[in-house]
Amino acid sequence: MPQKQRGVALLAALILILAVVLILTNIFYRHQIDVTQASASLHGDQALLIAMSAEGWAGDLLSTKNDNRNTDDYGEIWAQAMPLLPVEGGTLKGCISDLQGRVNLNSFSVYNSASLNQEINSFGTMGVAKAWLNLMETLQILASLDRVATIIDWVDEDSSVINSWGAEQPDYEGLTFPRMVANDLISDTSELAAIKGYSVQEVQMLLPWVTALPSPTSININTAPERLVLALGGEDGQQFLDIVNQGRPFSDINVFHQDLEAYFLIPMDDIKKRWPQALVSVNSDYFQLYLEVTLGEARIQVKSIMDRKNRPKPVIIAREIIIVPASLPDEKDLSDAEKLFAKKSDNNDEPDEESLPQNKLVQPACVAMGLMGEIT
Repeated sequence: MPQKQRGVALLAALILILAVVLILTNIFYRHQIDVTQASASLHGDQALLIAMSAEGWAGDLLSTKNDNRNTDDYGEIWAQAMPLLPVEGGTLKGCISDLQGRVNLNSFSVYNSASLNQEINSFGTMGVAKAWLNLMETLQILASLDRVATIIDWVDEDSSVINSWGAEQPDYEGLTFPRMVANDLISDTSELAAIKGYSVQEVQMLLPWVTALPSPTSININTAPERLVLALGGEDGQQFLDIVNQGRPFSDINVFHQDLEAYFLIPMDDIKKRWPQALVSVNSDYFQLYLEVTLGEARIQVKSIMDRKNRPKPVIIAREIIIVPASLPDEKDLSDAEKLFAKKSDNNDEPDEESLPQNKLVQPACVAMGLMGEIT
């Protein structure tokens, strides 16, 4: 064979070998991707099953059999952190937080025009509306009456403004981003950002202090963080905080009222009028379970809301599953709206230890474990 033909044949053979190598490499690469995806999917499914099993554990802790329903505080068994548990191929950690240690946005649904005016204009009364305004003041957020009225109009069932500060559908149609008024209970705390008058930045500051439960609830004075206790105290915030710190955990609401009566030296009827049982309690029906499961390359975070109202054992009424990616964008690169949902999805939605009373109160496990963190 002439030399020129031998060179062409060799080149053709090399091209053929290269093509075969490329095809085999592509097949191997796709196979590896398929294996990795299948493994990640399997680990993700297994991690979710582990989390759901942990929900059963939490339910047992909060059941009538294992918990005294008359009082709830962070010194009880349910409030202790789940130790970092090894599971096959990974780990599990979790904790339970009391959702009634926060302001329930749906508690605003109890107001009508008359009851709101009476509370706002009466010196010796305290309710969710006044506590909300006081809380915003402590956070250095503008605390004007329209901030209360717009929430009430959002959650009430009618389409009439509660007063001149309220807002119904016509008020939202003229906004830069028009939206429909819910006229129903809030289903998620981030919905607060849709209500007229609340900026994304303000909602970010308020999220750790609020919850959205299926019905109006009282605030558990045994588990409420210090800033919220100050807000509940109103004009006597610091004295009120001192009494709460010295007395909690309170075994009974009557004991709480008696301590207030002894300190302020005012009649019991006035004490009960100012801090009624509809506003303040010593027990809770709604809790949130925080779980983090790491299994192989999969890592998931689960937030489950548990309702035990009129039940011997709590049921899960809402569950949020967050699949944690291998890498996250820097927060500085996020828009305001993205930061809001990043804040919500992040577990940093409980007051830090500086925001919690230290006298006679066990630090919430979720803070101690770092599953929930800072608030300023």
